[in-house]
Parts: sequence; C-alpha cells; structure tokens
Amino acid sequence: MTSTIVSLGAGVFLFCILVAALGPGAQKKDKIRSRLESMRQNLFRTDAMRSEELSKPFNERVLKPLLRRLTGVLGNVIPMKGSGSGSSDRQKKMLMQAGWTISLEEYNVIHLMCMLGCGLLGLGLAIYSKQTVMYTVLYAVGGLFCGYTILRYACAAAATKRRSAMERQLPDMLDLLSVSVAAGLGFDRAVHHIVNTMEGPLIDEFTVTYREMSMGRPRNEALALLAQRCGVDDLNTVTGALIQAGELGIPIRNVLQSQSAGLRRIRKNKVQEQAAKVSTKILLPMVAFIFPVLLIILLGPSLISILEAFS
Repeated sequence: MTSTIVSLGAGVFLFCILVAALGPGAQKKDKIRSRLESMRQNLFRTDAMRSEELSKPFNERVLKPLLRRLTGVLGNVIPMKGSGSGSSDRQKKMLMQAGWTISLEEYNVIHLMCMLGCGLLGLGLAIYSKQTVMYTVLYAVGGLFCGYTILRYACAAAATKRRSAMERQLPDMLDLLSVSVAAGLGFDRAVHHIVNTMEGPLIDEFTVTYREMSMGRPRNEALALLAQRCGVDDLNTVTGALIQAGELGIPIRNVLQSQSAGLRRIRKNKVQEQAAKVSTKILLPMVAFIFPVLLIILLGPSLISILEAFS
C-alpha cells in the first residue's frame, strides 16, 4: 500500500514537472499555429477580395472612382446642380431612361469635361491652321457648343433606343407574365420568374421593381415608379391598368391577357403603317440615284451623236 502511494505521488510529481517544463512551449506553439492559421485565412480572404475586385470591369474599378473623386473636387468650386429644379428633374429622368447609372452631379462633370475638351480641340485647330483672332474665338466657341450638344444628343439617343427596345419587348413580357399568373403564381413570384428568365432593358427595370416590392414598397407605388422611370406610353397604360385592377379587385390574369392582346394589335397597326409609308419613302432614293442612271443610259448615245453633229 505504501509503495502504491509512493508510486502515485512520484507519477503526479513527474507529471507536474513535465507540464511545468513543456506547457509554455506547447502553449507557445499553439499560439504560433493559431496566428499562422489566422494569417493564412486573412491572406486567402485578401486574395479572394483582390480577385473579386479585379474581375470587375475597367470602368467600375478605375473610371467611376475617378469620376466620383473629380465630382467631389469640382463640387467644392463649381455648383454641379442643375440651373433649376425643373431642368434637374428632366435631366435625371433622361439619365434614368437612357440607362446611365450615374448621378446628376457626375453627368454635369462629364458634360463640363466634354465641353472643355471640344473647346480646346477647336482652339488647337485654329492655332494649327493659323487663323485670325476672331476665327480662333469662333473655333473655340464652336468647340464648346459641340461639346455641349454631343453629350445631350448621345443621352437622348440612348434614351430613345432604350424606349424602343422596351416597346418591342413589352408584349412578350406580358404574355409570359400572364401565363405565369394563370399557372398559379402570385404577381410578385411571376415577376421574379420573368426577371430570372428574360433579359433586356425592360427586365432590368422590372428587376428594380421586384427589389422594391421585396423590401416592402407597396405594389401600386412600385408600378407607378416603374412607369415614371421608363417613360413608355404603352407601359404607362399597362401599369395604370394593373394599379386599377389592384384597387378594384379585378383578377390580374384577365388584365394582363387583355393588355397583351391590345399591345399586339397596336404593334401590328404600327407595322402596317410603316409598310404603307415605304412606297412614299422610296421615291427619294429613286429620284436621286436611279433616274439619273436611266437618263444617262437612255440619252447618252443620243447626246454623243448630237455633239458629233454640231462639232
């Protein structure tokens, strides 16, 4: 019994010595291992963030941050707001309809830089061609005017092109939406199905509308904002009918089917109208290009004979 107690005491004493001797080293190794593991995770996270950042387009990585910084610098010196609330609202609406994801201040900065660049280009052309002082000023003013009109024309042309694409896509989108609702989906789920299935500028706007409804915005308000952003007359009619159907309790499926059929009739009438105008529009190229060639072919030999007779 005494030997057993002595052995246990010796074992406990030896264990305590080993823990006292090796414990700090093992704890230090654990700290080193944990720090290396955290550094490895941070390095992996940094590499992942870097690869994600490098996968973005060039304009999102370089141009947009540079534009925001330039807007902040120029905003402290030059007011970047519109000349009035009405003009600012029109410019914002034009930017939304064109699909340009920039703020009004950034658009004004781009507009100013475009004007200055075209003005300097006109001034350089005048100096290179050795014009007089008056013509040099006219060249510079003309460059400023060109820079002012080019960006506005580009924005208006982009908005017109985008609205035309929305008008072409609207009947197909309404057909798919009505089929989804008829299959038993709710309106929100049907919009979500369309967003995941189709592509195009109209689908991009419906994506924004779906996100707004998902975040708690009322459906009628989200549809009204959709019509305001797009600026398409047919879409205004459709959203107005959907809002009225929601207020009166009319089934949305019937409204979507009737609106889709009406839009297809309107589109068919527009195509027929454009086809009827072809015979009138073709007169100009015929008079400008075809008739002179026919006159040369028919009267060319006679004209040569007449010139030989009088020579």
